Amino acid sequence: MFAQLVSTYHLHPIVDHFTIALLTFGIAAEILAAAAVLIFRNSARVSVWSDKLRSTSLMLMIGGAVASVLSYFSGDAEADRLWDTMSPAAQQILASSNGAAAYLSHAVLGQYLMYAFLILAAWRVMLELSSRLARTRVAFLVVAVIAAGALLYQGKTGGELVYEHGVGVASVATQANRVSGGR
Repeated sequence: MFAQLVSTYHLHPIVDHFTIALLTFGIAAEILAAAAVLIFRNSARVSVWSDKLRSTSLMLMIGGAVASVLSYFSGDAEADRLWDTMSPAAQQILASSNGAAAYLSHAVLGQYLMYAFLILAAWRVMLELSSRLARTRVAFLVVAVIAAGALLYQGKTGGELVYEHGVGVASVATQANRVSGGR
């Protein structure tokens, strides 16, 4: 049933765009909050803005982590549906099986990123709840920026699958043939 929903409503690209936006802006808000604290250390107004940015970051990171789970499962359903229609080059991008490249394939990276962003969201929640963990905020930011870079790379590989290899895109000739009844 889930695979049917993904296929009928083309959910994978929709969910993916939300995932990328939520997580990227969540990390950006956290970076801006940290920068504001560093630049304007003694200003009371900056504390208010920093707190607002951190609250925004928290909500975006949680929403993005949930969206990453949906991205992974909708992508898995799409890959299962479309695998046999893909060119070998597209299959290589989606699920490489040759050594180190396998870790950067679109599907495998999607699974790793789902786990990474779930962990980052939990870490972000813990930063909010525990003042003892506040000293790990810089490490959180470093890991989050690296994960965001990997997320953007994965988006690039998804774009290559669609725009360079036509994965999931019906050809104009095929659509015309369906409309004309195969004449």
